[in-house]
Amino acid sequence: MSWDAYVTNLTANGALEYAAIIGTDGNIWASNFGVAALPSYQAEVPDEKNPDITTKVAYDEKAAFIHALAHKGETGNPAGVRINNQKYYTIQFDGENKSWYLKKNKGGACVAWTNSAVVFASFSQTINAENGAPQNASDCNKRVLDMAKYLADSGY
Repeated sequence: MSWDAYVTNLTANGALEYAAIIGTDGNIWASNFGVAALPSYQAEVPDEKNPDITTKVAYDEKAAFIHALAHKGETGNPAGVRINNQKYYTIQFDGENKSWYLKKNKGGACVAWTNSAVVFASFSQTINAENGAPQNASDCNKRVLDMAKYLADSGY
């Protein structure tokens, strides 16, 4: 099975917005992001004292993602957690169980990893799955954790 098939499996029935299988080195193996690599760009960061004022900072998604996996969800960048150019906030990071739960505006994401692969998927409460129900954290978490377990059991 190609890595693209794993992403298709994660997003089946419109249950998830975005999904990716990423190496622990930060290289994308497959995704529906529309990019071949986690990008670098200028991210706007609100001023701590006046959130109406923003500053642009250089952001390297690949470097920040790898750093966050090794540092309890902390990216080491003032722009915080960004994946696929979307801002996320850490809800829970569990290094022991290799899982990371994230929140974003009207949605969220789940990340789970093995020795060599990282499974990422996001959901948007503004998008309905094929069953008519909004995408949700429960489906996202289950699909990501199940896929990570399958990959770990398969030697990844």
